[in-house]
Amino acid sequence: MIKNPTNHPCNLGVCFKIGWFVVGLLVFSLPLEAAPVVFKSVQVTFHAGTEKDVKRTIDGWEASPKGWSVEPQFEQAQAAIFVAAEPIEADLLNLTMFFISGRPNTSFANFSISYTTDAQPGFQSDWHDLPKLNFGSTTCTLRPGPEGRLIADEVDSSVTGKIPDNLYWITARSRGKAITAFRIEAFPVFRSPERRNLDFSPGPLMSWSRECDFVLTEFRAEVLTTTTNVALGAPVTATHPLYLGWMTPDALTDGWPSTIAHPNDDVTGKDFYFEIDLGRERTLDHLRLRQRGDPYNLDRFGKMRIRLYDQDPKAGASPTWQVLNRPDGSYPARGEADVLRASDGQGAFRGRYLRISTENPVPLSPMLAEVEVYETRTARLDSVKADERDLPTLPGIRVPPGVLRLGFQLEIPQAGKPRASLYRWRLKEINEDWQSSNSLLLEIPCPPAGDFTLEVQAAHSDGEWDASLLAIPMTVQEPFTRSSAFFWLMAGATMVAGGAVATGVSRRRISKLKAQAALSAERTRIARDMHDDVGARLSQISFMLKSLRGDASLPVSAKKEVDHITAAAYGALGSLDEVVWTVNPKNDRLEALCRHLCGHATRYFAPLGIACQIESAPSWPDRGISAHDRHQVTMAFKEALQNVVKHSGASEVKLALAMGNGHLVIRVRDNGRGLPEHPEKSDRSGLENMKSRLAGIGGMCQIQPIEAGGTEVEMRVPAW
Repeated sequence: MIKNPTNHPCNLGVCFKIGWFVVGLLVFSLPLEAAPVVFKSVQVTFHAGTEKDVKRTIDGWEASPKGWSVEPQFEQAQAAIFVAAEPIEADLLNLTMFFISGRPNTSFANFSISYTTDAQPGFQSDWHDLPKLNFGSTTCTLRPGPEGRLIADEVDSSVTGKIPDNLYWITARSRGKAITAFRIEAFPVFRSPERRNLDFSPGPLMSWSRECDFVLTEFRAEVLTTTTNVALGAPVTATHPLYLGWMTPDALTDGWPSTIAHPNDDVTGKDFYFEIDLGRERTLDHLRLRQRGDPYNLDRFGKMRIRLYDQDPKAGASPTWQVLNRPDGSYPARGEADVLRASDGQGAFRGRYLRISTENPVPLSPMLAEVEVYETRTARLDSVKADERDLPTLPGIRVPPGVLRLGFQLEIPQAGKPRASLYRWRLKEINEDWQSSNSLLLEIPCPPAGDFTLEVQAAHSDGEWDASLLAIPMTVQEPFTRSSAFFWLMAGATMVAGGAVATGVSRRRISKLKAQAALSAERTRIARDMHDDVGARLSQISFMLKSLRGDASLPVSAKKEVDHITAAAYGALGSLDEVVWTVNPKNDRLEALCRHLCGHATRYFAPLGIACQIESAPSWPDRGISAHDRHQVTMAFKEALQNVVKHSGASEVKLALAMGNGHLVIRVRDNGRGLPEHPEKSDRSGLENMKSRLAGIGGMCQIQPIEAGGTEVEMRVPAW
């Protein structure tokens, strides 16, 4: 890892390459997988400006003429607390401090960073030192100091020229912590006697600038929990020193593609290797080897020997898998990566220790920017529901007749959660095309009677699909009215009715009345079965039309008609689902309502390309809700979703359902432009309808803009 390229004495050629490194750092400065942390407030012990200046440190803008500064309070330590909007749970964190005020060297000279898990963070909270994996700066050297501090060495501007604005970055581990706030403490320092003689202030001071003050213009934190890369943050060792002493082996697993590592000039050939410890033996799906981001010396990448070991290779163990990557000496373009799978090498694709050596004659080989390791991710089936009824999953799923919808609760036990799609699925006998989903609850229309296999394939955070596959066999049974038992039942009833006619007049009349009553009950039952069967028939028609649509010999005009019929069938099926769900007394429960709303949102936004993130309580109270109240909540909820599509232009929607103070709380947040300032009359009517519907059942509805952009709709309904 290059921590101080500008401080090292170098000739013009080396400096030019260092300049390209800085460009690479700016282009590739974000971790491979990161999600930003939102901060809601900042507390400081002292600041030289206004409250607005302090709040600039969390406004999302790196550059600012002002921020947190403390002039003239340089005699004692000063602190700032950055409070997160939500508790932060992550394996790894990236923290970045920006000092981009236009005044050189206004960065911390001596500071520490800590965290707290207290629910109400304050200066008296219980603070803990944040475990640091890596750290660095763009203009100076950061080195460890006493009591967990980081100390910035003073830079001599007479050597480097004008010193640009600075930023510090820290990669830290926070496994198992629910962090609520970070604290930065800045401590005073004193200049060396030599620097004091150059007309600099002797101290105390907070930065190495002539003003002696720092200006923190932005503080950011990013969570690294979305990645499925199990090598992120893993320890790395090298057999020999790295180039010029300011590269470190952990650059290969720090999550920063701008950092690189390679051996020094006097180390070449097979004697040198990197070794990554993955912590335990793992079965792997693929490896990703990333090239450096600038255009220099890319040929050091070729002919790398990759070996996996299940035992410590230092004890003489043999590799379980190995490959010579790019044996012809070729190499990927700048910033690109090679993906290696089990079939690319020889042996079992598993192990704990990963060794990287080279057979490349090019000096300073091997060279990489990042090594990513992706463990096999295989989805599991947790439970199956058929129209809210639990079905046994072993030895195979048998779906009873008349079922309209199937729900599969899935689980992916491996660590990490890709932001785009968790997995993809298909019913292979019906459609070869894959469909992606980011919800572990997969709900689909029940296919027609027959044997099927549901296939599920998990995703990785780098966009690759796992090679393993979950195959779920199931059989959908025919309706009773089509079975042989029903035929014999009807035949028997006809024979009984015929025999009754042969009896006496009085007995014939009684038998006739009984037969009519039995026939009336049977017809009622048959009508009910037919109603239940309509959904299955419509689904069958839809699947058949889709297969017909794929017939290459079908004329274009006929395909358009098939598309219209298919759309009508799907619309009829959706309407039938809504009717059945509304009138079915089994759905008069709070849990059923919440599940229905989540499912509707997923189905509504998916075709429109709007990402829908759902947060729902893991369990709900066993409470009833009338059909009327269910209907009012559902209609208000649909109006809220429709407003997002019609007005916001949003690309992402966050839906949250929870219990609070005896109420069901539903929040719909979007990242769009919000509702129009002067909505049309029809739109105003829609908003008023939402409020009046909920008010009629004792609830309320609030609609307000989000400061960061977008709109939030909050609905509260008594939890009956």
